[in-house]
Amino acid sequence: MTDTGAGGTGGAAGSGGAAGATGGRADGPVEVALERGAFVVSIDTEMAWGLAHRPDEARAAARRGDYDDERRLVDAALAVFERHRIAATWALVGHLFLDRCEAGPDGRPHPDLARPAYGWLGDRDWFAIDPCATLDAAPAFYGRDLVERIRACPVEQELACHGFSHLMAGDDGCGPEVLDSELAASAAAARALGVELRSFVFPRNSIGHVERLPAHGYVAYRGGRPRPAFAGRPPWARAALRAVDRIRPLAGSAARPARHPAGVWNLPQTYLFAPATQRPRLPVAAWVRRPVARLRQAARHRSLFHLWFHPYNLTAAPDRAIAALDRICAAAAGLRDAGRLDTVTMGQLADRLAAAGAGRGSPSASAPASSSVPATPG
Repeated sequence: MTDTGAGGTGGAAGSGGAAGATGGRADGPVEVALERGAFVVSIDTEMAWGLAHRPDEARAAARRGDYDDERRLVDAALAVFERHRIAATWALVGHLFLDRCEAGPDGRPHPDLARPAYGWLGDRDWFAIDPCATLDAAPAFYGRDLVERIRACPVEQELACHGFSHLMAGDDGCGPEVLDSELAASAAAARALGVELRSFVFPRNSIGHVERLPAHGYVAYRGGRPRPAFAGRPPWARAALRAVDRIRPLAGSAARPARHPAGVWNLPQTYLFAPATQRPRLPVAAWVRRPVARLRQAARHRSLFHLWFHPYNLTAAPDRAIAALDRICAAAAGLRDAGRLDTVTMGQLADRLAAAGAGRGSPSASAPASSSVPATPG
């Protein structure tokens, strides 16, 4: 299952500070220009919970050992981030902070949590997928070990929230009270390990009830795909500009952060890194061409390049996919060390934009670069 890019408002996040608002409706997100380009990596870490809506498939994948492969790829990605001093945002399903759980007195998993009422769910309990076991007995559903591995990385990473059970917040049947329940459960599970969750990635990129995030301490979320590039141009002009943009990305396709009216920062996705499933026969050099071009665009036009993936996006050709990720991070590190790009987490970006007064009518502001120093978990 690959997340869609649906939902959200175009815009992006940067870390080098803000140079003033650039657009947006008075009642909508306000886009912000940046003093320096920014590179953000967010990883949707779900294990079996990514198939919570298809429990039979999740259990079959667990029997095949698919999630063992994902654990190995988490380690491999962390090694890449350590090598190039990249601070990434790991968006974990909240249940993965646990190492065990038990059914409630009524026999249901997590009976205290509100359930979504999706029409397609029928009479099935949303949490029926939960084995109510332990990390050792059902490692596909628990991830305390993953949390420990991420926290042990010498280059500090951000631990973020991907919902407690990977429900779709933007779908009919998920009211604000359901998302509130998920956010509270995730916070409790993370807090038990001394982790504060401040960035949110909507499961399946199904964005809804954004206004509930600040009440739970969130300062940033990953928005949907930016609006189509070169919108408003005549068809012939759009075609010509897009042809050039594929070779050397232009300012017109650059993404920037947007401050949601609720006060939380929209840091939208700009590139799904899934080379082995999208273009399996191409060499590694071809896999990295476009993301490296977008990194250079971010440096050139002071915009955001927000790359995201799931560990399972790398499992089809793990060695080649990790080699491609390594080349992308090496390119980002080179731009960072040259003072042209910041490599930061979602939480850091939001904090720096807020400190700079971005999105509040500030004509110009700047924030300290992350440069070559490790990030602080957001």
